[in-house]
Parts: sequence; C-alpha cells; structure tokens
Amino acid sequence: MQKIPYKTDQNNPAIREYKEAVEKGKKNQHVLPHEGKWAITNLASGRASQIFSSAQEAIAYAKAHAAAGTAVFIHGSDGRITERKDY
Repeated sequence: MQKIPYKTDQNNPAIREYKEAVEKGKKNQHVLPHEGKWAITNLASGRASQIFSSAQEAIAYAKAHAAAGTAVFIHGSDGRITERKDY
C-alpha cells in the first residue's frame, strides 16, 4: 500500500483528537484515498481492510461496522482528517 503523507499540524483539533484516541487505547479505523479509490485502514497494520470506489461507500461501511470503543477518522482527498466519529 502506498504511504499517504499525513499533515501534522499540531494546532489542528482533529490531530489532537486523534492523539487522544490513540492514548486512550481506542481502536482506530481510517477512511483514506487509496490508488484512485477509498480504503478503510487501520494505520497500525498499514493495510487496507476494505476498498471502495467512492468515499461515501467507504464512510457508510466504516460507520456501519464500527464496534464499541472504535474511533472512525475520515480523511479528505489531501490526507487531512476532516471528521471523527466515536462508537
């Protein structure tokens, strides 16, 4: 899988929320652009678990399959986190 350059603006509230989720031990799933499509990825493993043709399909799948204690991070096409949902 191709590495996406993540933006690490420390003043970005989404970045701070992500760090807090990791520190609290939440399971994290990320909806990311992947080779012209959209993937659901656990960044710890670095592998895409599911690939979809549109962002909307990937987001719907991630939200529908999120277990309790999971944080779903939705990234824009530029790699920045645009939304976070906790379950």
